[in-house]
Amino acid sequence: MMIRKALLIFSIAALSACNATAPVVAETKKETKPYVYVPEIAVSIECVAHEGSPYISQFYVGELTRRRMAGGSCGGTIAAGYLLPEKWTPGMTVKVRWKPNGRDFIEKTTNIMRYDEAGTIYVHFFKNDQVRVVAAAFDGPGNPGHPISMALTNPPPEDQ
Repeated sequence: MMIRKALLIFSIAALSACNATAPVVAETKKETKPYVYVPEIAVSIECVAHEGSPYISQFYVGELTRRRMAGGSCGGTIAAGYLLPEKWTPGMTVKVRWKPNGRDFIEKTTNIMRYDEAGTIYVHFFKNDQVRVVAAAFDGPGNPGHPISMALTNPPPEDQ
C-alpha cells in the first residue's frame, strides 16, 4: 500500500510538472534597414607630395565601413581598382594611412572633397602631417582644373 501511495504522489508530481507553462517572452522585432544601391566605379590612386611634406615611403586609403585598404609607394599611379561612389555625397570620408620617411605610420580620417565626376583618387600630403583627398576625372595635380593646386604649401579647408 505504501508503494501505491508513493507511486500516486510521484505520478501527480510528474503530471503537474508537465502542465507548467513557460513564461511569456515578448517577441522583439529586428529593425531592418532598406538596402540602398550606390553605383560605384573602380578608380586608380595617386600620391601627391606638396612642398614641405616629407617623403612618403608608403600610403594606403581605406573605406571606414570596410576593412580593405589600397595603396603603395608614393611616386606613381596605383591601378588598385578602388571602389568610389559615382556620385559625391556630403560626409564621404576615408581613412588614410601613410609612412613619412624614417617615422612610424600616421593614420587620419579625412573628407573626400566634392567631385562632379568620379575619377582617380589623389591623396595630397602637406607639411605638419596634413592630408586631403580628392577624386578628379582627367585632371591631374599639374592641370589648372585640378581641385588642389601643386603650388599650395598648406592644405585647403577640409569642409569643401
